Amino acid sequence: MDEKDKLSGIENYLKELFPGCVIENMWDPKSRRYMFSVDAPTGETKHTIRISSEFVSDNGPEDIVTSLNLYNLKGYLEIFRNKEVLVTNDGINPEGIRPLVMK
Repeated sequence: MDEKDKLSGIENYLKELFPGCVIENMWDPKSRRYMFSVDAPTGETKHTIRISSEFVSDNGPEDIVTSLNLYNLKGYLEIFRNKEVLVTNDGINPEGIRPLVMK
C-alpha cells in the first residue's frame, strides 16, 4: 500500500476525531517522523502528533486506524493537550514523559 494513502487515512481519522479542525501533515526528515497538527478554526494548534516512519511502513491503512484506536490516541491528546505525542509500533509516548520501567 502506498504511504500517501496511509497518511491520507491518518488525516481522515483525525478529521473524524476533531470535526471542524484543520489537519496539517508534514514530514520531518531530521527525526524521520511524520508530524500532524490539529488546528482549531481560530488557527490555534490544539494537538501535535508525531508518527514514526516505521509505524506507517509496518502497518496497513486499516491496521493504523485500529492501532490508533487501541492506543487510545484521543485520550492521550485530551490528557496531554499541549504536549506532543509520539506514535510508534510500541504505542504512544507524550514528549518529555518517560515510560515507567518495571523492575
